[in-house]
Amino acid sequence: VHPLTLGGRTFTMVLIALGVTAAGFIFTSLTQLLVETQVTAAYGRRKLFRDINKLKNHYILCGAGRVGLRIIDEFKKKDADFVVIERDPAIADRLLSQGELVLIGDATDEAVLEGANVKNARSLIAAASSDAENVYIALTARGINPDLYIVARANDQSGERQMMRAGVNKVVSPALIGSHRMAQAAMSPAVADFIELTTMTEGLDLLFEQVRIEPGSLLAKKQIKNSGIRAEHNVMIVAITDHQGRMQFNPDGNQELNIGDLLIAIGTRAGVKNLERLANYERGE
Repeated sequence: VHPLTLGGRTFTMVLIALGVTAAGFIFTSLTQLLVETQVTAAYGRRKLFRDINKLKNHYILCGAGRVGLRIIDEFKKKDADFVVIERDPAIADRLLSQGELVLIGDATDEAVLEGANVKNARSLIAAASSDAENVYIALTARGINPDLYIVARANDQSGERQMMRAGVNKVVSPALIGSHRMAQAAMSPAVADFIELTTMTEGLDLLFEQVRIEPGSLLAKKQIKNSGIRAEHNVMIVAITDHQGRMQFNPDGNQELNIGDLLIAIGTRAGVKNLERLANYERGE
């Protein structure tokens, strides 16, 4: 430090004032950004839980790997309400950025499943890569909601048996399905092409769907030939499962439709939607 002229002292005072002001502004901006980020994150979490708590009869997907991502695509095609549970933060953040409802956590944790509103869910899909993890997910979910319909992925037959003991309603083995489709494609290519067209082709206006006849439906107590399903809505009934779980393939026109029957139908998307409306509550309108 050495003696300064009047100009030097003026310059130093201005420099100090600007430096302190700039430092204060930077500190305030960083603090504001940090607080806003925390508030936004907290608000986002609260909004996420509010949105999930509003859901009823929704689907819960545990695991968003390669199989899980394809399942998400199918949910979105049918405009179904669903929640994803994924423990990989990178995958979860990517799905959150796409607007999906995602919980970051372990699906074997009872608290995480309750956070996904499993008590009011329609179905749960355990799509983790490990059979043991899927068994544990099924056991935990079944303990919370005894009426939940559970579908689980299995890698081998021993895992499939364990899952059935754990209360899984339907076990799906991607390896078994894949090998069956490959053999079918080689031996019956026309059949394989038809199945692929009706189940995996987005551009084809053809849909397989299950429709349950609810109380009050116009279809109840009507024969298929008098129901107008084929003539008016261009939909074919491939099979019918009654309330006792018995399935009848290719029912004839004299088959009577009853409340609780589950119709396996194939037709145009518009036709299937009309069938769903008829099966639900059309009486008296």
